[in-house]
Amino acid sequence: MTKAKTILLLACLLPVIAFTQTTQEKLKQIRSDVRQTINGKEFYIHTVKKGQTLYMISKAYGIDINEVIKENPEVKQGIKAESKLRIPISDTLSGESTERRPLPPVKEPKPPQSGTEPARQDTISEPVPGSSSGAPCKEKKPGKNRVFKVALMLPLYLAEVAKIDPETLDRDRTENIPSLQFIEFYEGFRMAVDSLKKSGLNLKLFVYDICKDTIRTSQVLRKPEMKSMDLIIGFLYHRNFEIVAEFAKKNGICIVNPVSERSDLVNRNPFIFKVRPSRKTQIRPLAGFMEQAFYRAQIIIVRNYQYKDREAAEQLRKECARLKLTAQVVDGTDNAIGRLSRSKENVLVFFTENSTYILDLARKLSEIRNEYLISIVGLPDWGKIEDLETDYMVNLNAHIVAPYFIDYDDRMVKKFVKNFQDTFKTDPQTNAFLGFDVGYYFLTALMEYGHDFQNCISSYDRKALQTTFEFRQTKDNGFENQHWEIYKFENYKLVKVN
Repeated sequence: MTKAKTILLLACLLPVIAFTQTTQEKLKQIRSDVRQTINGKEFYIHTVKKGQTLYMISKAYGIDINEVIKENPEVKQGIKAESKLRIPISDTLSGESTERRPLPPVKEPKPPQSGTEPARQDTISEPVPGSSSGAPCKEKKPGKNRVFKVALMLPLYLAEVAKIDPETLDRDRTENIPSLQFIEFYEGFRMAVDSLKKSGLNLKLFVYDICKDTIRTSQVLRKPEMKSMDLIIGFLYHRNFEIVAEFAKKNGICIVNPVSERSDLVNRNPFIFKVRPSRKTQIRPLAGFMEQAFYRAQIIIVRNYQYKDREAAEQLRKECARLKLTAQVVDGTDNAIGRLSRSKENVLVFFTENSTYILDLARKLSEIRNEYLISIVGLPDWGKIEDLETDYMVNLNAHIVAPYFIDYDDRMVKKFVKNFQDTFKTDPQTNAFLGFDVGYYFLTALMEYGHDFQNCISSYDRKALQTTFEFRQTKDNGFENQHWEIYKFENYKLVKVN
């Protein structure tokens, strides 16, 4: 592995951005101190600065944007720098919009009542076939002296490492080298192992270099140690994972897939844990978030027929209706603009991943942002569009739904980044965080509950760096993580909001 570690020096840096001011402090700074009484009513007189929007101004003074429009009807035609606005003075100026319901505190999941759907945190209520015990989880103690055996299968392409000349590489070429695409997962995983060893983990780790060759996969599975594994983690191509998963099922071994989104991956195999949620599971958490954050808004779900899931828009509308939210489905940006309301906030949810289409809609909506109160919601791939200007995202109060989110202000994330830098002399990228999260979560589960930890996963909770684990299982199938993160652009900073 020495040569692979040397190549890590070529990895690109990830910026770690620290912000010292909170949103509220920044909003307070744009308030005016000028007061004036007009017709017996007291106002702040706000001078509009370049770049300010009605939405931003209303947030700064903590009042509904419609109150601003009511006192300044001329703003319906747009606002200009240096113009004067009358802002009604309320008794409680907090800098927070009173239009949105605050998010409730996190509560422990309640057991489902008869005839109702289980809470999202629930997984299984009885032992999985192949497990050795139905004992209560709090009583399951595998013992400090237990040595766990874990197989880590990765397409490392180690045979090709010797052919790489670091002197001739640039950023674009390093991203296309297979060895460099997966090595950081291993390094993140090793950091989790090193951390847990300090807590008493006794582990024998077997690392197998498995690429696309299914013959090589079958050869590894015939090794004598494989049937005695406590856990298999397979960062593998699909056909290879299927082969290993079938082996794990026959031998009663839990197997983890960190990357696949395929919902059918867990079918008929109760030993599979799928870390990456499938797209169809994002509907319910998205609607639940909008119920809390945009419960008074008009929700416009914009459908694009190029989007691969043709039914997603209608499914979201039905879920919003179940939650008593006002929602409608329209086709295309122009139709959505024609439905915008001037009397309430408009939340536009776009089911599209076409970068050209997204850039065009961002431009169109930015042009009318002073006429309407607009917030937009985009899909996971929006965060990967390089030409999507941050100014658009900030001005449109953009929210992104994603399977993971890394908060670089988080204390644990900062600690991990520093340790990774000290060890490998480069910054961690996404796969390094994923490797650490998967390693820490599942190895801790082994330590606490033993070989058949899947019986206790419903009562198991661990804070992760980027990936929240919320596993659910259907009868005779495996476990799928169904947690989606939602983050927004706020004052040029990415902030997790769910």
